This record gives sequence, structure tokens and C-alpha cells, in this order.
Amino acid sequence: MLQSSYRTGRAQDYGAFTNALGILSADKKSILPQNLLKVTGLGPSDIAVKGGVSRPQLYKKAIPLKISSKFIKRVVDIVMVTDLAFELFDGNQDETAAWLMSPNSLLFGDSPFEVCMRGDGEPLKKWLLERLDRKPIEL
Repeated sequence: MLQSSYRTGRAQDYGAFTNALGILSADKKSILPQNLLKVTGLGPSDIAVKGGVSRPQLYKKAIPLKISSKFIKRVVDIVMVTDLAFELFDGNQDETAAWLMSPNSLLFGDSPFEVCMRGDGEPLKKWLLERLDRKPIEL
């Protein structure tokens, strides 16, 4: 279901980050690696392997979003899907974090975290928007 209707070649606008789980800094210009580790319950080695980032990066206080990398894009996808899931779960942070890390039959047994970390967050965002009865704005 998630894999069928994406990659139209057009950019999508999903709105501003709300940063529901605090993965980004207050100004939303940096990733806070320690918060990402806390939300996921994973260690730096696990995140490094899944995210394709060096482990020392995850010990930094913040990683600026202005750096262009697959890891940054994938974490931004995580922030976006958790923001949407947070809305779907009526503002419950615990349910949102549990959903992020739990295997999901609609994702062929993968967790939303795994889907985002392998670079497939776009169809997941669209699916969540459909569940919220919203559409992304095509640019």
C-alpha cells in the first residue's frame, strides 16, 4: 500500500516541523543526537550502522541541518513522520515513540524508524497524511 503511489518527481511541502519528540534543537536548525538515541532506545553503534554515519558524529552536542548528507535527510524524515504520528496519536509522545520503533505489518514487518533510515520515508509521510485526511502541497 505504501509503496505504490510515490516518486512523482515533484517536491512536496509537508508544513513546518513541530518536532514533537524533541529530536531537533529548539531553533530546529540542528539534530540533537542524544535525543535521537533516547527516543529510539538504540545505542550510537546501532544508529551509526542504520544511518550510515560515523559513530563519533553521534557524540556531538548537535549536528547542523545545513550539512547535506543521507543521514540528515533520513533523520528529518523521522522528525516529519513522528510529527504526523504524534498528531495521529492525539499528542501522546510515548505512543509515538513506541510506534516509531515497533515492527509494522503494513511496512512488511519493518518499523517506521527502519523505513526512514533506509531512505524510504516519503511514502510513509504520504500514508500518514492520508490517515490524517490531509494532502501535501505540491510545489
